[in-house]
Amino acid sequence: MGRPRAKTSTPPACTNCAGTALVRRITTYPVRLTGPAPLPGKEIHVHRVALHQCRSCGHLMPTHAGQAKVERCVERGIQLFLGLLP
Repeated sequence: MGRPRAKTSTPPACTNCAGTALVRRITTYPVRLTGPAPLPGKEIHVHRVALHQCRSCGHLMPTHAGQAKVERCVERGIQLFLGLLP
């Protein structure tokens, strides 16, 4: 018998256009900041993030692991911009 397959975390449809043709990519994901006073409007580019890309409209949606990486990097980037890093 073969090994049981793991469940995929592919979303059923694009959250932007509801397209169902999604492809998995590892690419740079831009995040626009809306946080504390000096940061609104700044953008952080998180490199090598696992994403699902819609083939219809090109919308990028992070996977669960990709979203965790984005959150870690944005938190660290905010600390950098605010001068809170040692």
